[in-house]
Amino acid sequence: MKIITIAIFMALAGFGLAFLIFASGDSAHIEESSSTTQQYTCGMHPEIVSDEPGYCPLCSMKLTPKKDGSSSVTGGIIIDPTTSQNMGVVSTKASYQGLVKKINSFGEVTYSEPHLYKINVKIDGWVEKLFADKTGLKIKKNQPLFEIYSPKLISAQEEYLNAKKQATNNPSQNTKNMLSAAKKRLSNWDISDDQIESLTDTSEIKRTMTIRSPGNGIIISKNITNGELIKPGKEIYQIADLSKVWVIAYIYEQDLSFISLDQSADISFPSLPGKSFTSTISYIAPYLNSKQQVEIRFEIDNPNYKIRPDMYAEVIINSELNGKKLVIPYSAVIHSGTKEIVYVKGEENSYLPKEVTTGTIGDEDLIEILSGLDEGDFVVTSGQFMLDSESRLNEALSKGAHVGHDHGGQSAYHKTEMSPAEMDGMSGVYTCPMPVHFDQLQYGEGNCSKCGMDLVPIEETDNTTAYICPMRECGVVANEPGQCHKCNMNLQELELDTGNKEIHHDHSIKSETSHEEQEHDPDVFVATGGHDIYTCPMPVHFDQLQYGEGNCSKCNMKLVPLEETDNKKFYVCPMTECETVQDHKGMCNVCGMNLVRYQTENKVAADAE
Repeated sequence: MKIITIAIFMALAGFGLAFLIFASGDSAHIEESSSTTQQYTCGMHPEIVSDEPGYCPLCSMKLTPKKDGSSSVTGGIIIDPTTSQNMGVVSTKASYQGLVKKINSFGEVTYSEPHLYKINVKIDGWVEKLFADKTGLKIKKNQPLFEIYSPKLISAQEEYLNAKKQATNNPSQNTKNMLSAAKKRLSNWDISDDQIESLTDTSEIKRTMTIRSPGNGIIISKNITNGELIKPGKEIYQIADLSKVWVIAYIYEQDLSFISLDQSADISFPSLPGKSFTSTISYIAPYLNSKQQVEIRFEIDNPNYKIRPDMYAEVIINSELNGKKLVIPYSAVIHSGTKEIVYVKGEENSYLPKEVTTGTIGDEDLIEILSGLDEGDFVVTSGQFMLDSESRLNEALSKGAHVGHDHGGQSAYHKTEMSPAEMDGMSGVYTCPMPVHFDQLQYGEGNCSKCGMDLVPIEETDNTTAYICPMRECGVVANEPGQCHKCNMNLQELELDTGNKEIHHDHSIKSETSHEEQEHDPDVFVATGGHDIYTCPMPVHFDQLQYGEGNCSKCNMKLVPLEETDNKKFYVCPMTECETVQDHKGMCNVCGMNLVRYQTENKVAADAE
């Protein structure tokens, strides 16, 4: 008996141990299975996480398997390759290379200042003979311009000859000084050396003296006639040597780092097709003009005088910064207020925003990077604005959404924060209260671009046709199907909750039409509301109608309120702010709406009686 009891006990102990072992194994299996449950996420909205396959409640894209540790990137975003391709995301490597820029500028031809001469005299006199008698005349150096008679010149010649005679007869230092002073006096009055030498040789006093050209050129200005009395300081001629001309061009201050003195440029003129000239920068202004431009100057040889002052010139300066620069495409930079951001492609399909400092902008859509990037970084050059928008949205939501499943097995979107409009069961879409302007749609308040009325929530109107982008951050709403012009997603029809709709017509005249009037004339409306309409008290002038007081344009009598007259038939615009009223049917000349029949309440009652 004792042996049997011990055997039974041992059997029970074995069964218990086996149960514990297998139960423990099942539990471990279940725990392992639970820990390896596959989750799904949206490539466009990584904050959306689901335990089962499905579609994103924000953009309707198919959810993709979520990798461990790949649900978020600090400050960035993860997008699967398929979504990235659909978004058109393109990246380019940052590299060191020469930064070249072609500066295109416009210029204008002007006179070369060192080759511009102005002729005047230093004494009073009369023009005895005029040699250069017209503008445009080509003049050579020392060519006679005119002869002048002046008593002072005659006196100066006599003084010179007397000093010469004394110096010859009594060659002292004093007489030599007198001769030198007399000769200098003639020179100061622009008497040429050869004329003084002729006076010395012949000792013959000439009644007139000849004024000659100081250089070669063309007379571009002439202010002298035969017999004229001229005064000292008067500009008589202006002579320009056009064998050399200047081209004055202008560049913007951001291009200053690309130019320097003696830098070559190609200059062409639209009026001289097929011809190009090469010159160098001879001057860079140390200041900016009123248009924030810097003046630069070129000098061009013009032996045939084909280049004329005031001609338009096209200037092209090819320049390259010294040394290699770290550059990226200019289109990759997002200018956000005081910051400049680029998106850099990281590991496992991640895109990280980085703040950079930019430098000079070159040709071929290249910009210098001073700090923030390293050589070899891949920066996004297309689709970066969508990445930036998504990154900001993720930052704002920051674990504020999760996709679960209700008991029916359908995906359910849970959001931690809601806008006031959503909390009130409204879409946030506004439209014009006038049915003819229901095509005016937008997110948020505003004014109708057609009639200027305040927009109202679409739920408060009869407007039931609106299409919105699934990406609410795009802010795109339209009155017909199509694609979002920002993210290219198909617009979806807006589902409106019409259960608590309240139609507001505060801006229009409330109208009621009696059955009797509808039977006789369906276009006649009887309206009630505020009355500020005035008319002439003379029945023959009942066509004189307006809002507010005034005088009749026909008899000049003072207009009176409409209720005080027998004037019964007139038409107004339903938009009372248009203040359109007349004695016949038509359309409002302000908003274009059809005018409606209008009667006051007391007259409706009187007509009913």
